[in-house]
Amino acid sequence: FCVFFRSFAYITIKDRLPVILVKVVDTLCQDKHSIEMTYGEVAKEEAKEIIGKLSALQNEMVTNKPILPLIDDLPDVKFWNDYLEKQKILYGFTPAWYVSSWLYVECYLYRRIKQAFQLSSALKEYDPFRKQKNESFLSAMDSVVYLLSALNDILLKFQNRDSKEDIYNSFRMFLQVALWGNKWDLSISCGKENVHDNPLLHLEEMKEKIIVDDTEVVWQILQDANNTSKEIQIDIVLDNAGFELFGDLCFMHFLQATNLVKKIRFHVKCMPWFVSDTLQNDFEWLLKTLSESDLEILIKYSKEWSEKFRSGEWTIEKEIFWTLPHDCSEMKTTDANLYNKLSQSHIVIFKGDLNYRKLTGDRQWMETTPFIEALNGFSPTSIVSLRTVKADVIVGLKAGISENLSKISTNWKFSGDFAVIQCARS
Repeated sequence: FCVFFRSFAYITIKDRLPVILVKVVDTLCQDKHSIEMTYGEVAKEEAKEIIGKLSALQNEMVTNKPILPLIDDLPDVKFWNDYLEKQKILYGFTPAWYVSSWLYVECYLYRRIKQAFQLSSALKEYDPFRKQKNESFLSAMDSVVYLLSALNDILLKFQNRDSKEDIYNSFRMFLQVALWGNKWDLSISCGKENVHDNPLLHLEEMKEKIIVDDTEVVWQILQDANNTSKEIQIDIVLDNAGFELFGDLCFMHFLQATNLVKKIRFHVKCMPWFVSDTLQNDFEWLLKTLSESDLEILIKYSKEWSEKFRSGEWTIEKEIFWTLPHDCSEMKTTDANLYNKLSQSHIVIFKGDLNYRKLTGDRQWMETTPFIEALNGFSPTSIVSLRTVKADVIVGLKAGISENLSKISTNWKFSGDFAVIQCARS
């Protein structure tokens, strides 16, 4: 594959990714005093070495150097280096930054950033994106309060009146909250904060921007499961930390409070990834931030959510597969344990654009290709994708939709203004 000139892939490699690297360097420079205070004197010197490594990485990128093997001590190194060798054999040349699969080199960038920190002694666990993620969430606190208040009011009403129609309408609403939370993505904006609005205010008018909507299919899967089992379990493969994660928590809480689901497993990344992807530390910081609020409702739900983790109703899962170069069709052979774990659930929800690209292999499918076909055999259970569209690949569209959208906007595939709720039922 080549990263074609003027494609979004080309713009990403040429413009967006170098900006992200520069921001990591800036963070290290601006954070040097707190780094020294937190991690010790040795960290101050190691930060300088990391800056040098990242500057060299930027030079490799802009000069289209070959992709290099990884050299740190993390357990995924063999997977990455074996994958590189297979790419060499498959294409007959060593992949380079502009002559390779876009998905592969974009993931490789974040893995190389991690390597720069992993080769240090004091800064192995340092997250260069943490400050951006935290500030983004704090900037959305008005939306947080509004959304949590709405959730609380709805659940109080259901104590006295909980018709199936009422639950379905609220289910649809919180599903859409989880969907549109994906608009606030710090990697697509090169780390710039996005302005948040009332998350419920525009849902009705945004419905027409959902170009595939399998909400009723998802609802029916849960209904059928509840007719046959009392232990409904779902997995959610998370995307962004901050407000998107908060919206996901509200949606998951709603599912449990209305007895649609019994147990939920949250899948996080095991290293800083695509700027704003959720780590376990981001989870813990969010709950702590809510617990330290002056508002009773934030404290209340922080306690409830923390208790769900203590009781095992909710669990946080860290798997290295999510930060490997492989797409999901390779999971069964690359990580059979994870594939089998997902097979235990009634539904696996994949959040966001990167997960969508992983599900579909980031291939140039015909846009009318059925979603289940584009999964290329990946079928541990029923698969749901909640994604705002920010990259080329899109499947499952009805004939004519893509052409009509292109008349409205030539940039519709990259703006995040359109979205899909897609389901492949097992």
